[in-house]
Amino acid sequence: MDAAPETRRARQRRELLAEIEAEARQQLTAGGPKSVSLRAIARAVGLSPASLYTYVSSLDDIFTMLLLSTYQRLAAATRHAAEAFADAAPADRALAAILAHRRWALEHPGEFNLIFSDQLPGYTAPPGGPTVAAQVEVFQPIVDALAGITPEDPELAPDQLVVLVWGSFHGLVMLEINHHVDWVNDIAAVHEASVRRAFAGSGGVTVLGRGQ
Repeated sequence: MDAAPETRRARQRRELLAEIEAEARQQLTAGGPKSVSLRAIARAVGLSPASLYTYVSSLDDIFTMLLLSTYQRLAAATRHAAEAFADAAPADRALAAILAHRRWALEHPGEFNLIFSDQLPGYTAPPGGPTVAAQVEVFQPIVDALAGITPEDPELAPDQLVVLVWGSFHGLVMLEINHHVDWVNDIAAVHEASVRRAFAGSGGVTVLGRGQ
């Protein structure tokens, strides 16, 4: 059956929620989480603070919107990269997604820190785990690719392999976007070398050229 057409009221609500999220993201980018303000958001989208509560119940709702949409955007980047190498070896698919993960982080450092740093003191995620599921989606293309690798170490379980590879790239990205490794001449090479060594240690061999 065809979906029922969107009503005018539903469309207006969807569009206004998109404006609210866009304004919150702009405030986040400009000044970090502490700069995100319900009053300032209301003013920017043409609502009174009281009217804004018709659409969101608290600042936590705003941050949940930002977390979910940010996870989804990063997940799309890793998924598209893996899909571009759908016919390649598992380690190559994983590497493509991992390099896309780093590129996205460098282009969106504030948003990347939002989802992977403890920047929201007092924030309570909604019950049911939507933010957890969204985080899993980010790494799913990498996890799926790694499932095709048989570790050389028989004692290395699949979930341990995932954590081994995750640690080889994610920690370096966090250091890079927060300027803790600015003194390194070629951090991109270090990042990729770390990933390749994790693959080599696990039995996965990559054949992609550097930076693909």
